Amino acid sequence: MSIFAWIGFIFLLVSISLFVYQVMTAFMGMGPSDEFSFENIRLTDILDVSTVESIDSLPSIYLQSIAETLLTLPLAILLFAVAVFLFLIQTFTGKKRLRKN
Repeated sequence: MSIFAWIGFIFLLVSISLFVYQVMTAFMGMGPSDEFSFENIRLTDILDVSTVESIDSLPSIYLQSIAETLLTLPLAILLFAVAVFLFLIQTFTGKKRLRKN
């Protein structure tokens, strides 16, 4: 396995672990009630406010919208997408091996 596959595997494990953590937190927060409140962890929750506000200084409105979308996307989905991207890089750039029958 190449480095892309290993890093993709690590991102996949972190993504699954983060999702399981969020589900467990939601179940623990329920207590005796029937209210299930699932909250996603986003990059805006982790980053500093000045970093998030610096999006407005980007030169293009399209870049601003892409950056805002990436910052408000749930972190588990973002990590999963990075893992899939790394697996695709491995698929197209890895060594081609033929099976011997």
